[in-house]
Amino acid sequence: MVSRISQNIVHQSLRIKENDVVQIIASRHMLDLADEVTIESRKAGAETSTIFWSEPVWYWSLAELPLEWLRGPSKTDLALLDVVTAVVNLEGVADPKPMAKISSERWAANSEGADHWYRKYMERKPRTATLALTNVTPQRARAYGFSYPAWKRNIESSLKADYSKISATGKKLQNLFDNSLQEVHVTASNGTDLSFRLAGRKSVMDDGIIDDSDLASGSFETTFPAGLINIAPDEQTANGNVVFDLPVPQRGKLIGGLAWHFRNGQLTKFVAAKNSEMVLPIWEGSTGEKSRFGSFGIGFNYAAKVGFLNSAIASGAVTLGIGENKILGGKNESTFGFQGTLRRSTVVIDGQTVVSEGKLAV
Repeated sequence: MVSRISQNIVHQSLRIKENDVVQIIASRHMLDLADEVTIESRKAGAETSTIFWSEPVWYWSLAELPLEWLRGPSKTDLALLDVVTAVVNLEGVADPKPMAKISSERWAANSEGADHWYRKYMERKPRTATLALTNVTPQRARAYGFSYPAWKRNIESSLKADYSKISATGKKLQNLFDNSLQEVHVTASNGTDLSFRLAGRKSVMDDGIIDDSDLASGSFETTFPAGLINIAPDEQTANGNVVFDLPVPQRGKLIGGLAWHFRNGQLTKFVAAKNSEMVLPIWEGSTGEKSRFGSFGIGFNYAAKVGFLNSAIASGAVTLGIGENKILGGKNESTFGFQGTLRRSTVVIDGQTVVSEGKLAV
């Protein structure tokens, strides 16, 4: 299984060649896979640089370093972006529980510091693959109340899915989304009733393979397992309510009862019935278009199931977001971005039912 994953990342997804400089970022529990990715990349003739991401050092830095340090740019990370052409992200927190002890002020400062890297990353656009398997740990499963064996099976079955079939479904959705100014109406029995327009933009369709057409359109990232199409709609046209029927995992806790109300694209209500302290203080302390409607996505991986950290890719799942959306070609610039996912919603685009009560209709 692991060998197939490393081969798929290097040869199928990122299509590593001899002129590439590959950066591999790995947590302790991903070091074996990092070695395999490094070897596969070097077999292809590429130069590699492996960075060990230390969880204890990261937690210590968040808790102890001066705020000015956290807000500042990382000179080494910025310098590496000058030469890196591909990134394999095997970085993931094994135990998210200590996240809850970090103050919102420190999270906001850390986000501000990361924004220096993010802006240059968006300029350079190195082909990037992020493996969701890095987040599948017993500690994280306990923190969120997941069954670790069920979660691991879900991820592995999603990784082994027929990606040619997944890609074909994604292309159907892409034909509906791309360059469209159509009206979108999202409803659900829980009170969700949101209308907005698309903005004539290109969608970002993640089918696990970064091909030439993706690069030509400005898409350079994929996440394994894949199966999600996202678009930045017209940010000023969202009106109505969204009541998310799935909890949002955040820093070791599940945010429940998340609900938004929009008027002309602006968020006028942001509530969460459970664990609101995991997101509201960070939102309040962030800058830029943090309250503007930002994204709309539909999952199309038939092998994935909702209820874990990758709910958004499950077939028929609908994801809506606020804040930063420049990576999708949108206009929002912010240090804050946040999304929630609906399990059982209906999506109608210009009269055509695309999702019916959580099931794809295309």
